[in-house]
Amino acid sequence: MITAVDTNTLLAILYEDTHTDASETTLRQAYQEGKLVIAPIVYAELAADGHFNTESELNEFLADFSIQLGEPSCDALFRAGQQFQRYTSHRPDGLQCPTCGRKQQVVCEECGEDLAPGQHIAADFLIGGHAVVDAESLISFDSDFYETYFPSLTVHPE
Repeated sequence: MITAVDTNTLLAILYEDTHTDASETTLRQAYQEGKLVIAPIVYAELAADGHFNTESELNEFLADFSIQLGEPSCDALFRAGQQFQRYTSHRPDGLQCPTCGRKQQVVCEECGEDLAPGQHIAADFLIGGHAVVDAESLISFDSDFYETYFPSLTVHPE
């Protein structure tokens, strides 16, 4: 069994946040069941985080968890692109109240630009596409997102 790993799982370990224990436990279980992989974008996001001063430090961290770099297939990349297009075509403008549904524009007090809600970027879709096509499951703490855009993907921890 191949399990893909999302960046947030590894950052939880690096920064010992509220997901650290679940990350370690889930990684350990997945390793016992097969192979752990990351998409190249996860590698790049970890390198960009600033926690590692050298490539060898990052490689050593991944080796400590027996995580390998996995190259996404063309099918995985295409699936990621399709789902990203679906997301961008349905992305709401402005902000919406989760209780009453009223949409509002909020302007930055500093520069005057309209503020938008947190948005997913193409990297999230690449991770999902890689996991759903080239692996059997994903370890991530963004299960709602992956369930929406990659519903057949099993996301751990549950």
